[in-house]
Amino acid sequence: MFKKLFIFVTISLVSVFSYAQKKSTLLTVNGKEIPTSDFITVYEKNLSIVNDPEQKDVTNYLELYKNYLLKLEEAYALKMDTVPSYIEEFNRYKKQLIDPYLKDDNKEKDLIKEAYDRMLKEVNASHILIRMKKDASPEDTLKIYNKILDARTRIVNGESFESVAKELSQDPSAKDNGGNLGYFTVFQMVYPFENMAYNTSVGEISMPFRTRFGYHIIKVNDIRDSQGEVEVAHIMLKDDTPENQEKIKKIKAELDAGASFETLAKNYSDDNATKLKGGKLPKFSTNKMIPSFSEVAFALNNPGDISEPFKTRFGWHIIKMIKKYPVGSYESLKPELANKVKQGQRAKILGRSVIDRLFKEYNIEEESEVINAFKGMDWDAENLDLPLSKTILRVNESLIPASAFYEYYKSNKKLNAQLAFNKFKEEEVLNYYKEKLPEQYPDLKQTLKEYREGLLLFDLMQDKVWKKAEQDTLGLENYYNQHKDKYWWKDSVDAVVITTDKEENAKSIKELLSNNVPLDSIKKQIKTKGLHAVKSGTFERDNTLFPQEFKFIEGVSITGDNGQYKVIKINELLKAHPKKFEETRGRVISDYQDFIEKNWLVDLRSKYPIKLNEKAFKKLKRKYN
Repeated sequence: MFKKLFIFVTISLVSVFSYAQKKSTLLTVNGKEIPTSDFITVYEKNLSIVNDPEQKDVTNYLELYKNYLLKLEEAYALKMDTVPSYIEEFNRYKKQLIDPYLKDDNKEKDLIKEAYDRMLKEVNASHILIRMKKDASPEDTLKIYNKILDARTRIVNGESFESVAKELSQDPSAKDNGGNLGYFTVFQMVYPFENMAYNTSVGEISMPFRTRFGYHIIKVNDIRDSQGEVEVAHIMLKDDTPENQEKIKKIKAELDAGASFETLAKNYSDDNATKLKGGKLPKFSTNKMIPSFSEVAFALNNPGDISEPFKTRFGWHIIKMIKKYPVGSYESLKPELANKVKQGQRAKILGRSVIDRLFKEYNIEEESEVINAFKGMDWDAENLDLPLSKTILRVNESLIPASAFYEYYKSNKKLNAQLAFNKFKEEEVLNYYKEKLPEQYPDLKQTLKEYREGLLLFDLMQDKVWKKAEQDTLGLENYYNQHKDKYWWKDSVDAVVITTDKEENAKSIKELLSNNVPLDSIKKQIKTKGLHAVKSGTFERDNTLFPQEFKFIEGVSITGDNGQYKVIKINELLKAHPKKFEETRGRVISDYQDFIEKNWLVDLRSKYPIKLNEKAFKKLKRKYN
């Protein structure tokens, strides 16, 4: 992961971006001309983020730039851009970069504001549902629509909503509640249902509308200001028995006499999920609890208020108010609302908004004669006489063949041909838009190029340098043996360093270390005494573990004050000496990688000739040096 991050940082410095204006050539790499403006773009970008004067020197930077171009030339020569894993990873990045362009920002803002405005209100509504399968035929759909429309007519003509709901609604709860859903607010119902509820006046019956469950009609019973959320604790006795009725009264009497609610909840509540927490429930909004419980909870006004005993279908309860949470400000809730708007059916609306705009902007033509050839076709037939080579759709200059629709239709056989084509057309229009996006947005084009080349360079370096160095055990050891003079310990110590936050702990640790108590035993003994860190091994004397003025003598000492103490035991003072291979393996691998890369670059320079336009480069040097 670190190496991949390094590559992308590098590419941000040296990715190539070409401007539209005419350019002079700075370099020719294997016959390919590289414009001076490409170098200027990446060099100036480098200037703003690099502090090293050597890297800012235009001559030095040119050599880095050449190396980059050589590696890129090699990656393309090896066809690494055609490897499936590379294509898959690049497409994943591409999708992430393109996704923000597939939404309508103005529509998103409207939906966020709409969600907040609705959050300020709660709707009490009743509904009747006639269920319908997702793939229902047009005939079945019409029958269901007429059935729900007839139910509405009966109610408008005087029958009660409740009685018609109990008779016809296919929502199982309607038999008990007559279709009444109680109070709810934004995001608590599917979006089409929420829309109709918030756009129907109190007392009115909506026209039939469809959700993924089927067709509904709604009657809005009431709209009130939102009550926000509430946090309460409760004591519950299961079942409505005479014994529990008497017991809940006694519990209330104890509470009135000053007994602890939390203690009584632990001793008496039958709600095993909350009793050990003093009866405390997670905070909830109106619709998240059954109405009989919710109404009592929200009726309490002040923290510490305790309700009278009351009954729900679960048994007897007493509630204690902990805290009320009113609806926050628009600005405070905006991030949360934005996240929710991007999910579910609202997300589809955002995507739909873009598609609708594209259908207006693009020149889209359908070939109805070709489309008709797919209508009524028999998928089980051995030979399908279809005009697969003909164009079925035009999106601006792009011609889409009928064969593409055939493959799409094969995967969506449950749809009729016209509906399948409509969905196919939307996908093709969106695909065309995605392909043209880089031409419309230069910044996106630049970033895509950086990712494309960055991934290539990462894969190339992985194959040619990094893996090779790590896996070449013999080469590593040979490199170490030939360069032992590079890998030395400075003056160092064999030591133990223990950090703690209290002086008395430090004194205890010092005594244990002085008595040669094993480190594992010390760790166990001081585990609960403010132990912060334990380090042991060989350390060079300039290691930041040691205070600046620390005197290195064998024995145990304490340094520090004010809540930061170090107990240091020096076991042995060590003079400068060579590091063993195992002690410096990481650095040897890094140096060996550099060695391999330098030799490889020599080969690349002989393989891919580079020519420099000296005249153009002199102008650059005069400008930047």
